[in-house]
This record gives sequence, C-alpha cells and structure tokens, in this order.
Amino acid sequence: MNQNSKIALSFDVEDWYHTPAITGSSFSFYRSVDDFFENWKGEYDCLSDGFHYLIDLLKKHDVRATFFIVADVMDRYPEVVRALKNSNHEIACHSLHHTSAIDAKTKKPFQAMDVWEKELILAKQKIETVFGMKATGYRAPNAYFGKWMVKLLERNGFLYDSSIAYNSMYNKTDVSLKNVPSVPYRMNAGDLSNVNADSTIVELPWSYLKTGPFYLPGGGAFFYRALGNSYFNILLSQCLKMGDTMFYIHPLDFSNTDIPLSNNMARPMYWINKGYKTRKMFEKFIIRHKEKFATCRDVYSRFISLN
Repeated sequence: MNQNSKIALSFDVEDWYHTPAITGSSFSFYRSVDDFFENWKGEYDCLSDGFHYLIDLLKKHDVRATFFIVADVMDRYPEVVRALKNSNHEIACHSLHHTSAIDAKTKKPFQAMDVWEKELILAKQKIETVFGMKATGYRAPNAYFGKWMVKLLERNGFLYDSSIAYNSMYNKTDVSLKNVPSVPYRMNAGDLSNVNADSTIVELPWSYLKTGPFYLPGGGAFFYRALGNSYFNILLSQCLKMGDTMFYIHPLDFSNTDIPLSNNMARPMYWINKGYKTRKMFEKFIIRHKEKFATCRDVYSRFISLN
C-alpha cells in the first residue's frame, strides 16, 4: 500500500424520494420531485435521522469529508443545512433535483442539455449562497454521466467530478468506458478516459476491485451495505496501492426511519442492511481508515500539485 495515498470520503445528501424508482428518471413512479410533493400527503423525511447520526460520528472521530448535496434538500431540511454550515466539511453539488442526466436505457440525454445546464447553474448558485463557499465539485445523480457534461461543468466553474463508476457489471455513461483507473485523472471529454485529456475537469472515479479480467463494483452505498467491511477493506487496499481513491455513501443509508413508499417491488434488495447494521459496520470502517480519509477537494488539490 502506498502510505501516502488518501481516500476521498464523500456523502450524497438526498432522501428516499430522490432515488430513480421514485423521481428523476425514465422509469420513475413520479415524474419529478415537484410532482412528488404535489401528490404526496404523508411524512417524507427519512434523511434527518441518518444524517445527524453521521455528522456526530464524523465529529467524534475528527474526520472531514465532502457532502454532495441535492440543492432542493436545502428547502426542506433546515437542521441538516444548519449542521453542515456549522461543520468544517466540504460542500459540493449533486444537482438541483437529483434528475438523471441521461436515459438509463438509451443513454441519450434525459433532459435537454440547455435545461440540464440551467439547473446546474441554479444548484451551484444556491449552494454557494447558502453555505458561503465555492462549490467546485460535482457528482451526477444516480451516476448517469454523459460525455457532453464535461465541457458544461468546465464552463460553469467546476474543477472536479466524481461520477464515473467503472466496472464489469454496468455502465452508466454514454460511451464504452475504457482506460479508467481507480486514481484521479484529467478527463477526455470524448470518451471520459484518462487518454489525451482535453478538459480541465479532474475525475475522482469510483473505486473498484480488479480480480482476473473482471472489475467488481466499489464506490460504496448499496454495495457497501450488501458486501460490508471485509470486501471494501480488500478493495480499498488494492486501490490505495495505485494512489488516491474514493468512497461514498448516503446519510440515508444510516437512517432507521422506514421508507414510507417502498420501491422494493422493483428493486427487492435495494435497502438491504439500512440503518443499525450499516451504522455498526461503518464506525468500524471509520476507525480502520481514519488516517487515510480526506475531502474530495483535498484529493483534487493533491492531484494538481503532482501534475
């Protein structure tokens, strides 16, 4: 293991209704977040419980991280915003309403590109106004990333992205992914690879485990809840030998609040181990890797300083 390598620790701040089975995708139950709130009459907050557990855990172990926040969260969760404002964590952009940029099946733009850019600008402005800091990092909702997004991110003042999930099981981009390392790299806007980079955007790709000819998914979130610390300790150990890498999860993954409208009929294992089981695993994970954690912005800066 490279003793100097770091893990960019990150959290996607969203709630259950932001998941693609509920809103923001070509197969959603509701057309949009606005449509959801026009029709939903029950309790909706499953985020706060897990978020406050997480923010206290990070403070307890003196760990800084990056929170990629969906901008509309700031309209409905004042205590979440207050806690983040009173912390020393980096705040980055996870879109305006968590709408997928590309269609899950066709990989064509799910939103018109000008609409997507308009929402990107609004989200960035809103985050920067509320938190009083520059939002220079971006993560695509549901990890759906189109190559056309690179130049738009660049044009609107973003420095890095952390959306590319390279593995042998699925591809959420509109290109045939290849030459995607597990370490940060400057991005080629034509094929999203690290070859012949032609943009200023630095990619912090999701971690993966290489075994023989296969690349097994990493990153975190569902795969972390399903596969646990043993798998991710092995995966991160391999990635750290190559250099800096990335791990992410959602505050929602730590929530003990029951999801009020289940999408389990479509994705029966999606919420596996949510709540107490993940809390128990993750504190052990934090303790084990504490000295390796850094914010995404810090990992970006390390890349820039070395390149």
